[in-house]
Amino acid sequence: MRNKKGLTLIELMVAVSITALVVTGSLLSFVQLMILADASANLTIAVNDAQFVLEQLKVTPFNSISSYVVPETVNFPGVPNVPVLHNLPEETITLTRNVVGDLATISVDVSWKEKGQIYPIHYVLSTCINK
Repeated sequence: MRNKKGLTLIELMVAVSITALVVTGSLLSFVQLMILADASANLTIAVNDAQFVLEQLKVTPFNSISSYVVPETVNFPGVPNVPVLHNLPEETITLTRNVVGDLATISVDVSWKEKGQIYPIHYVLSTCINK
């Protein structure tokens, strides 16, 4: 009778195959999580940009809403010309205003391209401002 103290080649190949499957699945999950984290960060930036524009419109006199232009920079005390928008890849901000009587309906559309995407992603934030 032979003494069986070691692993056969078949057992070793099965163990290596199982380990390779587990490692591959883990790496694919990790890469997908990194892509999702990047997309989530970009969405947060887009929301902040849209909120910034709406906050600027809230302090704009009602008669000037229809001529409001989205600023490229703002001035903080001691720090002039700070860029506030266009923090995303190929970001565009479209402002839609509809002023009827004493009510202004405003929509801010922020669009950008994610890595590896052909078509842009859009985030729209809307509000109404009463005179």
